[in-house]
Amino acid sequence: GIYDHLGGGFARYSVDDRWLVPHFEKMLYDNAQLLELLALAWRKTGDDLYRRRARETVEWLTREMVVAGGGFASSLDADSEGEEGKFYVWSLAEIERLLGAEDAAFFAKAYDITAGGNFEGHNIPNRLLSGSASAEEEARLVPLRAKLLAARARRVRPGLDDKVLADWNGLMIAALANAGAMFDEPDWIALSARAFRFVSDSMTRDGRLGHSWRAGGLLFPGLSSDYGAMIRAALALHRATGEGSFLERAAEWEALLERHHASPETGGY
Repeated sequence: GIYDHLGGGFARYSVDDRWLVPHFEKMLYDNAQLLELLALAWRKTGDDLYRRRARETVEWLTREMVVAGGGFASSLDADSEGEEGKFYVWSLAEIERLLGAEDAAFFAKAYDITAGGNFEGHNIPNRLLSGSASAEEEARLVPLRAKLLAARARRVRPGLDDKVLADWNGLMIAALANAGAMFDEPDWIALSARAFRFVSDSMTRDGRLGHSWRAGGLLFPGLSSDYGAMIRAALALHRATGEGSFLERAAEWEALLERHHASPETGGY
């Protein structure tokens, strides 16, 4: 339930011990770290489920979280129309109306959709009961999810926190670069590089990083976490592309981190 089975991406946390009921807010930094972990898990195990979830998460990121210029927004709210999770939950009757009786019954069995609901009279699509399915069943579910996603897009959307944070963007930039290289997804690396350029061009003054950007306004100066995440992002892009400019920028930011944030007394930042 903590995973958005229709639109991709992970909610912030679960409020129950079964991981059924999420706090419906989606955060950039959670999804960045999970994307990279999905790629590492796939490389270790070869399980295609990890690849599918990684791809769906990037599709969500591309569709809903990219701001003008290429940076990534911070989060999607949990609430819409004053009710937490309203955008994401379903009734069985609504699914039957959209899919027809036969397909609705098939979808409902796979995703735990009932007349009484699995959460306060509503349904959170999940695979806790059904688990994995055959390749044929999974293929049948693909267009059904797409129909429901298209219908969900017509609902009142949760609010978007569209400020761009350098440290959270750094986490996602590195995740896209590393996962893109592992999965051989050049578009992910291009998406990563575009966001990197946004932070590098729009969120710096005299080379120094700012922390937060929104609507042309920059909160300056940045934090040590901004430098740490963006240095790591630059190194990931250098590894993924071989372009020397990313390595040069990493070295420049490391020098600024040492100059402005290092504590000679403790050795920390």
